[in-house]
Amino acid sequence: MKKVLILAMLIPLALMLVNCGGGKPKAKMQEIPEWYLNPPQAEDVIYEAGDAAKMSMALAKEASDARARDGISRVIEVKVSNMLKNFMQQSGLGEDAEALEFTSSVSKQVANTVLRGCRIAKREMKTEGSQYHAYSLAEYNLNSLIQETLNEAKKQKALYNEAKANLSFDDLEKEIDKLEAIGE
Repeated sequence: MKKVLILAMLIPLALMLVNCGGGKPKAKMQEIPEWYLNPPQAEDVIYEAGDAAKMSMALAKEASDARARDGISRVIEVKVSNMLKNFMQQSGLGEDAEALEFTSSVSKQVANTVLRGCRIAKREMKTEGSQYHAYSLAEYNLNSLIQETLNEAKKQKALYNEAKANLSFDDLEKEIDKLEAIGE
């Protein structure tokens, strides 16, 4: 009786594992857009591709667009921190010697960039099983980056001139206060 009960419990478990064990369906290479695998190259434009597979079409689109923009952001500016640990040990002599080796690598990349004028130039949506797979190609014209840099420089110059003017007025007020103190 125990064997029948165990068998009755194992069969549904085995079926569940077979159905769930397949994982996510993968995109067929011939269905992946060429511009995703090989983004266009240009002197005055940065192109980056992104993709995402999600159950929601809107979420797949949003995530693939964000990943494409993130790629551009990392091309423009990225702060990289990484660490590599390497451990080696040997004990014993001759043929009885045992060696142990362990290597660990950790990397973190952070980008914080404003991308005014960045746009999604191309997008394709495919279905893979019950998921939507979105592919996005973002483009960022370098003239936008140059203009943004010039605008920031002008803003900084204006702030500097304002601070300088405020200091001059402070100095003027101190001199007036001195003159008034003498006249009293």
